Amino acid sequence: MRKGIKRYSPTVISLVFLGHVLLLNSACTVLSYRSAGAPAIPLVETHDRLEFLSFSYLAGFPPVSNEEKIPWPSQLLKDSLEKYTPFIKVIVTPSSPAMGVHINAYQTDGPPPSTLCRVSNWTLAIIPCFAEGTVLETHFDVFVDNRLKQSYRYNISRTGIQWIGLLPFFWINLFTTDYKESFSDNVLQFIADAKRAGLL
Repeated sequence: MRKGIKRYSPTVISLVFLGHVLLLNSACTVLSYRSAGAPAIPLVETHDRLEFLSFSYLAGFPPVSNEEKIPWPSQLLKDSLEKYTPFIKVIVTPSSPAMGVHINAYQTDGPPPSTLCRVSNWTLAIIPCFAEGTVLETHFDVFVDNRLKQSYRYNISRTGIQWIGLLPFFWINLFTTDYKESFSDNVLQFIADAKRAGLL
């Protein structure tokens, strides 16, 4: 073997190829997420209750970096609860405490992608695919003194087109609603509904 020529194992080559395929597929896709919409909630001027509000982690979202203490959906939920409810402190706990208000927040997947969209993935987006429908359902279970009082569910829908001809138009995704915005809308809708019910 000549000096200066480095040979890579078949595994490394396969992984590099797979990475390029996944990037190509995502670059050939235009997506837009949506929720029911976010209500206008007035900020709470004074946090006058003498109790804590606790909630459990949203599963499936690991922290992005070492500096991030909790996953971003949990942080977003915590920030929103601190801003829009009168509790003196919002804390994260793994389970519902014996006393006080607690929220379990989690998500479930919608139906799997259609056969045509799976075929589109296998053909590297040569075969076009259009998909529209619910991809996630966000759940909020409110417990008071360790008893379930009310459950809320909100959909996150997605509309997407995948086709290799969309590669030059990937930049359109910069102007569509992303998943984080839709999730934030669901959180605000939950807070508004739970406040109306007198739970928050």
